Amino acid sequence: MDIANHSLQEIKDTFEAQRAFFDLGNTKPYEFRRKALLNLKDAIIKYKSEILDALYADFKKPSYEAYIGEIGVTTDDINFALKHLSTWMEVQYVPTPLTIQPATSKIYSDPKGVVLILAPWNYPFNLIMIPLIGAIAAGNCVMLKPAHETPNIAKVMEKIISQTFEKDFVSVVMGEGRVIGELLLDNFTFNHIFFTGSPNVGKWIMEKASKTLTPVTLELGGKSPTIIDKTANLKVALNRIVWAKFFNCGQTCTSPDYILVHKDIKDDFLKGLVTKIKEFYGDDPQQSPFYPRMVNKTRFDVVSNYLTQGKLITGGRVDRDDNYIEPSVIELDNLDVPIMKEEIFGPIMPIITWSDKSEILSLVRKNRYPLTCYIFSEDKNLIDYIIKNIEFGSGCVNDTMAQFANSHFPFGGIQTSGIGKYHGKYSFDTFSNLKPILTASTWIDPDLRYPPHTSFKMKLAKWFLE
Repeated sequence: MDIANHSLQEIKDTFEAQRAFFDLGNTKPYEFRRKALLNLKDAIIKYKSEILDALYADFKKPSYEAYIGEIGVTTDDINFALKHLSTWMEVQYVPTPLTIQPATSKIYSDPKGVVLILAPWNYPFNLIMIPLIGAIAAGNCVMLKPAHETPNIAKVMEKIISQTFEKDFVSVVMGEGRVIGELLLDNFTFNHIFFTGSPNVGKWIMEKASKTLTPVTLELGGKSPTIIDKTANLKVALNRIVWAKFFNCGQTCTSPDYILVHKDIKDDFLKGLVTKIKEFYGDDPQQSPFYPRMVNKTRFDVVSNYLTQGKLITGGRVDRDDNYIEPSVIELDNLDVPIMKEEIFGPIMPIITWSDKSEILSLVRKNRYPLTCYIFSEDKNLIDYIIKNIEFGSGCVNDTMAQFANSHFPFGGIQTSGIGKYHGKYSFDTFSNLKPILTASTWIDPDLRYPPHTSFKMKLAKWFLE
């Protein structure tokens, strides 16, 4: 299925209409934002079956995975925003220093204007809708660019948006990512750009945005470690690691990218992995209704090549016609292979052994600043050591990927794994301009700041400020 491109003139007309709609103040009232969020939620529920069908058509995403990973987290985030929106929009009163009294200090949260959201293909619904929720809640007009790699769900999203909102408020631009992305970034000055995708594309977007000093949020990826200590509850660890690694066929930015397992439990862990994969997906995962596919042959080719870069423990079967790669585990002793230099983004689990906690730091720092880090341990000292010494965006202790579902958490990366945070209030803040206003009293006007600057004024200034 092709996704039609939009002409420059069509996009220009829409952009100018959104700018005019915003400048009239239409998006600012609480009731407007609340109604828009309610309408979005109603539309998602109305088209739930079409969403699930489209995700299956694009990469055989199982309905349960699609529901919890795409629809459920989205509607939950809308509910969270609706519950807290009035509080987020309130003017914040903050203290005023004695040196500038008498005065009051307040912070207003203003919408930024017309914002652009560029979505990836791996969670094509969730990762466009959750930023959209924040942008609407903050009072912006929004232009959305779905991923062209998943054309079926892109079409459904275009239908949902066009039937729910006027295009001068929220619109969808369809087309091949690099072509439409370049057209948008070269011809329009947005007030914020929100991108989820690869670090290389993120760098390209940041370079483009720098020409107009447009602020960006970059949700990227990286090689996220999962660290398993000898004190770990292996039964729980195996359940949660296998689920997270092969959820969405490993095409998840928060997926456990590679496993660091303590040498004392490595053999038990590897045996457990083989058993657990079979328990979840059967003897032939290609026939399992619970196991999706690689999104396309380009990604299939990249990921399937990783299978030869370590000792195969289990899995390894592939079918290019079906974009199928079996859930696979490989053991590594050479860390200079491509699989340990690139985010895998597929269903291959590399295993590396460690014996001393200092090894963990040196191993992780070969791919510094991961998006996530997972720790399975009952040793509080080790847990504290890892949290304090490894720089990462978010993580879990004795769980995987669950942090993404907590709307109270800021979600985002660090350095090469991303810039900026979102979810819940953090999405609202991302798409808002925090405008501090000091209102001074006129009933008294101390002359401490004004010339002539006498020795007495200097003494007072030192007393106040030192």
